[in-house]
Amino acid sequence: MPQKPFGTTLGFWQIAVGLAGLFICVALASARLRGLLLNSFLLMGGTWLLSLPLGTLIAVAITKTSLPGRRVLERMFVALLFVPLYVQAAAWQAAVGQGGWLAAVDDRGPWLAGWRGAIWVHGMAATAWVVLFVGAALKNIPRELEEESLQDASAGRVLWRVSLKRAMGGLLAAALWIAVVCTSEITVTDLFQVRTFAEEIYTVASLGTLDVLPQPEEVAATTVASPLPARDLWIGTAAIVLLVSAALGAIWVWLPAVEFVSPSDGWVWNLRRGRLTVTLLVWCCAALVIGAPVIGLVGKAGIEAHREGDKVVREWSASKAAELVLASPREHRRELGWSCAIGGLAAALATSAGVLLAWLLRTGRLPRAPTALLLAIGFAIPGPLLGVWMIQLLNHPAESPWYFLTWCYDHTILAPVLVQTLRALPLATLVLASQLATVPQDVLDSATSEGAGWWRLLLMIVLPLRWHAVVAAACMSLIVAMSELAATLLVSPPGVSTLSVRIFGLLHYGAEDRVSALCLFLAVVLGALATLAWQLTLWARRPSCE
Repeated sequence: MPQKPFGTTLGFWQIAVGLAGLFICVALASARLRGLLLNSFLLMGGTWLLSLPLGTLIAVAITKTSLPGRRVLERMFVALLFVPLYVQAAAWQAAVGQGGWLAAVDDRGPWLAGWRGAIWVHGMAATAWVVLFVGAALKNIPRELEEESLQDASAGRVLWRVSLKRAMGGLLAAALWIAVVCTSEITVTDLFQVRTFAEEIYTVASLGTLDVLPQPEEVAATTVASPLPARDLWIGTAAIVLLVSAALGAIWVWLPAVEFVSPSDGWVWNLRRGRLTVTLLVWCCAALVIGAPVIGLVGKAGIEAHREGDKVVREWSASKAAELVLASPREHRRELGWSCAIGGLAAALATSAGVLLAWLLRTGRLPRAPTALLLAIGFAIPGPLLGVWMIQLLNHPAESPWYFLTWCYDHTILAPVLVQTLRALPLATLVLASQLATVPQDVLDSATSEGAGWWRLLLMIVLPLRWHAVVAAACMSLIVAMSELAATLLVSPPGVSTLSVRIFGLLHYGAEDRVSALCLFLAVVLGALATLAWQLTLWARRPSCE
């Protein structure tokens, strides 16, 4: 009989407990905290409305139809997955923001501003993740189930009633990831001046401490400079964690049962009527999500201004754009060096820890449900809060026996390496656990019968068979580490500046030509790295030892 990987009953209980706890947290919150949480949830809801329908449409077209160029589209969205949010924000600013190349300005200012800008940038960035999660769920549907349903219904009805229904777990996983990003990131909200819970933590932490209760007059003023009470800090964090826990429970309930499926590709709807319409619609959507911000960066990087009489004429130069992009690594070589050093160490630590965690899960020495919940909580912790906790962990007075940690905090890159490791660890573990689970059990049993122990199985059997997955996890960890901003902003020691911190600072002065060129260079490099990691993951999934 098919069995679910996680208990349905556990999932329902987790949904109930998570939602009940969320309502309790909101009831206990102060008026200020309720407003911040409401803003976080509004940002999350607006992002859902934009990204979930758009991403699902593209995922269905790529995975379940004979759309021309669907493999190219898939790789384009994979490359977009790990382009940092601050780079995408800079790209949209360069396209339709203040002074953007395609900007439209009305009486209320530029179109990309305030709530509208924050929701739009988050929504467009989240679309690629929806394509990934929903597409992966659609690919795992047994081909036999869909072909059997075709005997009694049309292809469109099978797609709607069977394929999309069984892909609900992927859709919920995408919604969970969007919730995590919207409640923990500050890049977009700080740029567009939208106050959320994570943004408030960063603002207050950069001005003072978070464990000081405000005076009554400070509460009445409700300014962003007033301290955030410790009670509100813990209640707000608990609310976000409970929200993620409830969403994770929903994913467990909707996960399809584990079944024996054929190794052939899934069922694909061979489009005939409407093929041109679907093709144009999907490619136009892809052009909007990927093409418009790229055009904005390229356009902004190549803008030249010169005076002709009493007028300033702006023209675009391809040679200037290419020159600035190629010069970006040399011009920002110091920040690039720090990003590679910190990100490389964090990626190595996250991948090593991820291998151990994945192997413990594979051998049953770690329970899967609690471990998955802890990883989800690790995803959900707001970046500024992680930075504050790291400061409290490493910062000690001179008389303390732990003062050596303070020296490390002030004079080494220990703090940014640790926060980036914690940010990359959940994703590395997820990738490695899924790949190590594909190692045939009979191979492990055969090696065990020859006397191989737990460590020898890992080092001599599993890792040589799945080295592609380890490299892919390392690439993804490096991308996540180099993209981390919210915590790195708070814990970077004097004299250390990463590319993420540098770009974030320059964005507040507008996405001008040099910033756009740097973002374009970084987007190309990280996009290529993400594509390589994806290909290695697919390679690791191929049977190699049956």
